[in-house]
Amino acid sequence: PYVFEGKEYAEIDLAGLDKLTVQDAINAQRQLFNEREPAAMLLCETTTAFVRILAAKATGLPIEFFKLAPRSVSRRIYGMVMGYMNVDSNTENHIMRLEKPYYFEGKQYTEIDLNGVADLNSLNESAAENRLTRAGFMVTDTSYNYLYACILAGMATGLPEEFFTGLPLYEVLKIKNAVNDAGFSPPERPTSSVFQKKKYDFRILKDNQGWFFLRSADIPV
Repeated sequence: PYVFEGKEYAEIDLAGLDKLTVQDAINAQRQLFNEREPAAMLLCETTTAFVRILAAKATGLPIEFFKLAPRSVSRRIYGMVMGYMNVDSNTENHIMRLEKPYYFEGKQYTEIDLNGVADLNSLNESAAENRLTRAGFMVTDTSYNYLYACILAGMATGLPEEFFTGLPLYEVLKIKNAVNDAGFSPPERPTSSVFQKKKYDFRILKDNQGWFFLRSADIPV
């Protein structure tokens, strides 16, 4: 048994995970981002710190309970939480089927059509990034951000952001992956290429700091 603050624990009841929503995952991700937890900057859901926060929320136990748990206990908790979240993607042709019927404002939903993501543009992405900032996030790689996925899904479907943040916790990875499906992405850009617009020539160059545009007079027209 695991002893914490003088009490023995032979089991940990994680049934409270059923009461958590995508919003709880967003809150956990934001907390770790703001705490500058390096491991959580990308695939947040794979980190022990992320699982600890969700387990504490699900059980009502203090976060210290999970921080001080022996590794053998910690790994079992990790496996249980990750197993709960890793439901089958069940998304085909950008239509995301929900694990269970979902009720929002008196209406039942069993699937969400995300094909509208393909029609979003750069202005939509900027608006979503600004929304992230207002919500207390640093804008890093948005493809890993749960709230960003919910915002884009809302733009694409016309449903409110709260529709997606209120989904059960086990739908969070599904919605993140569905919004960032490779089928929505343009072909990968080459390392160096030339584009002509009006009378100007632009060469796109890539260095170790990312992409930038350079106007060059010596590029032949």
